[in-house]
Amino acid sequence: MKVKIQFLVLAIASLLVAACENNGDPKLEGVKMQMKAVASSSTINGKTNVTGLTFTDVRLGVEEMEFETDEEDSDEDNSGEDDSEKVEFEGPYTVDLIKGTSNPSFGLTDVATGVYNEIEIDVSPVMEDGNSIFIRFTYEGKTYEFSTTEELEIEIEDLAGYTVDENTLTNMLVLINLDNLFSGIDLSRAVADEDGVVRINDTSNSEITDEILDQFEDSCDAGEDSDDDDDLDEDDDDSNDDDN
Repeated sequence: MKVKIQFLVLAIASLLVAACENNGDPKLEGVKMQMKAVASSSTINGKTNVTGLTFTDVRLGVEEMEFETDEEDSDEDNSGEDDSEKVEFEGPYTVDLIKGTSNPSFGLTDVATGVYNEIEIDVSPVMEDGNSIFIRFTYEGKTYEFSTTEELEIEIEDLAGYTVDENTLTNMLVLINLDNLFSGIDLSRAVADEDGVVRINDTSNSEITDEILDQFEDSCDAGEDSDDDDDLDEDDDDSNDDDN
């Protein structure tokens, strides 16, 4: 009787394992998304050097984020558009680019394994303050606030692509370089309000707002961060090459 019970337990366990294997999709893997601000010649929240701008609050409103491939599906729809593989993180999200966190969290999403060539980010005025972008910083003793309610569509492309492998959690990182964002911007032209704060937005110092927004997409980069060190893997490789 004891032998029969053991056999029955083993049989049930085998069926459960088989059921789990059949229900799981080995071609789907998890992707973790993070967005952060970076700077080399400026100071982010008092953590770097003493030159340049000092950033204390950097937030972004994200309506949606998509991973896309450039492979055309043989089953094109009637409109003639290719049915490329898309993976969506649907917001809205408020992203704290200094902390590298989002509310709600981007979390993990199941993504079909393969190579993705583009990340598309829809920036919208979905934050509680009604802005799509808000950046507070100090420069030469003055406090600046850059904000906008503009909607932006940011496309970050990589010809080599971002690879999602089987049995691997893929850490994807989007970086916004604040040095590049404000590069060449003549802040001395901006006029302060009566309270001494220099506000650069859609109605105040708006010409400078347009100049900053024109540089937004070129200030963005993305890639894999397999060691979760808040730096793109390709940048880690370049650093190692320099050391050698």
